Amino acid sequence: MRDKDLTPTPSPKERGGTALKRFGFVLFLLMLLSSCAQRREEKPDTSKVAITHIDSITVYCDEGFKYLMDQEIRIYEYEQPDQHIHIEYRSENEVLKAMMTDTFSSAILGRKLTEKENNDLFHNSNLQVTERGFAMDAVAIIANRKLDKDTISYAALLSLLTNTSHEYDLVFEGNGSGVINYMFAQIAHSAVHPSAFAAKNTDELVEYLQKDTKAIGFIPFMRMSDEDDPAARELLKKVKLMRVSKPDSTGKLVVSTASQSEIADGSYPFDRPINFISHSMNDRVGTGFVNFLNRDQSGRIILKSGLVPFIMPQRLINVKTDGIK
Repeated sequence: MRDKDLTPTPSPKERGGTALKRFGFVLFLLMLLSSCAQRREEKPDTSKVAITHIDSITVYCDEGFKYLMDQEIRIYEYEQPDQHIHIEYRSENEVLKAMMTDTFSSAILGRKLTEKENNDLFHNSNLQVTERGFAMDAVAIIANRKLDKDTISYAALLSLLTNTSHEYDLVFEGNGSGVINYMFAQIAHSAVHPSAFAAKNTDELVEYLQKDTKAIGFIPFMRMSDEDDPAARELLKKVKLMRVSKPDSTGKLVVSTASQSEIADGSYPFDRPINFISHSMNDRVGTGFVNFLNRDQSGRIILKSGLVPFIMPQRLINVKTDGIK
């Protein structure tokens, strides 16, 4: 005989209430899980924030400074990923023409603007032009390695540039280049140019010098300033870097060559500034970039390239005195 089950049997009403409670509890759990999943989906992924807007400026640059400026821009854009420097390398004459038409652009030249150029730019844009130097380059004098001398006097170079001497053939890199304008306008102060060969590029200039043992060439020092640059090392194998002799203010004859140290101390007579020129410095990218060019990190890039920064980077040395009696 079976024992009777003493557990009370729930009434239909009670069974219905229990089922309803269970259904409500399950429904609550489903809503809670759905809400949590939705919040997880809405939470932004901060590890991969996309840059949706990039500010940029256009800079026209003397093509002789390409090696340096490519490095400067690469570091600047790495530090400022929301900013872009669109740079166009051209001859100096082409840079000035571009600035006359593109009134919101900036430029990098190997000299200061003349008073007339300043006035023309102001007339075209109605904006005051600002100039800030950030490095010192130079014009290097090179020749065939078989040339009968290693040193040429400053006076002899002036005679060649003013067409009063024809002892050597002259060769420059490109028509309208900054080197040509610098040597004739600022060194020789002559509007009359002697007969000279204008090479299309550095390779053609070097090739000309290798064929003509009585030729002297003029190029930006930057072409050979960085000893770690394979192109610079190859160039120095093919040509001779000439020294220049010039009396100082006391009459003492000083012999110097295009080098970082002699540009820095002012003994080399053909040094020239690298200037950042802008119609307006209100632009965030332009202001940021020109400030970067005068900071320590840029100064180290300039020094590494073999040139001289306007503002020398600081070198901090921590001296520990612990244990010193």
